[in-house]
Amino acid sequence: MSDTPEISEDANWPRELTTRLKRVGKASMEVTIVIGRARVPLEDVLNWEAGSVTELDHVAGQPVDILVNDVLFGTGEVVVIGDNLGIRINHLLKPEDMVLN
Repeated sequence: MSDTPEISEDANWPRELTTRLKRVGKASMEVTIVIGRARVPLEDVLNWEAGSVTELDHVAGQPVDILVNDVLFGTGEVVVIGDNLGIRINHLLKPEDMVLN
């Protein structure tokens, strides 16, 4: 008798890793890019209007945090692509370094 628990086959969950990745690779995840944070009194927020400026805790040129489902996934930098902004990924955390909430 073995100490390893027997894993039952599930026809809905393929055994091969590449097939599994193809299936879960289509899952949607929330990606958030944090360019800075600020603690602002509600009174100030209520007075915001178009053109208002709020100082953030990041310095221009400092790496931005990349969060996936509210978990730090890596860091990057803001880049301009034509008329749009984008993020160049500079560093990805290893799975064992990610802290889950």
